[in-house]
Amino acid sequence: MEEKYVLLAKSGDNEALEKLFMKYKNDILRNGKNLFIKGGNVDDLLQEGYIGLMKAIKSYDEARGVSFSTFANICIKRQIITAIKSSTSNRNEKLNSSIVGDKEVNLEDLTQYRKPSVKFFSPEDILLGKELIELLNNYLSENLTELEMKVFFYMCKQYKYNEIADILNEPSKKIDNAIQRVRKKVLGYLKEYSK
Repeated sequence: MEEKYVLLAKSGDNEALEKLFMKYKNDILRNGKNLFIKGGNVDDLLQEGYIGLMKAIKSYDEARGVSFSTFANICIKRQIITAIKSSTSNRNEKLNSSIVGDKEVNLEDLTQYRKPSVKFFSPEDILLGKELIELLNNYLSENLTELEMKVFFYMCKQYKYNEIADILNEPSKKIDNAIQRVRKKVLGYLKEYSK
């Protein structure tokens, strides 16, 4: 039964992938129990475990006669151990420190004051994000004018307002006003959603 989800996930079925993520979350936590990544936290171990699970899904071969569960747990454990070894090796020490002025600054010191630039999301976060996108899409379809929908489309593609004006053959001021209305509607919806 589980192998069916693996085959579906391999072929790009996101629902099957999410089911496997949910099913193996406890296994990942168990494999990471009592372990830590230097400069990391439990979420980092969880992310590494999910990477191991993804590798298991991609390379699982039913013909070898091993259950997916056994194979997945091996891949998860190996990925977590590899991440831990990498975090403690001195190989990247030069990359993880730099000199600012006449003072050496360690990467760990810098990360205390800055948030990481890349945020990793759990499967639950991904699922909630997909739900929000779908709800926002429905809201915008019902509440944006035809011009605002076109403007929003080009905004998402990161066009500047004067480029959008040229594409839609509209005055720049009209496009700028439409952008402001779209932003107001999107922010209003997101504010309501987060309550």
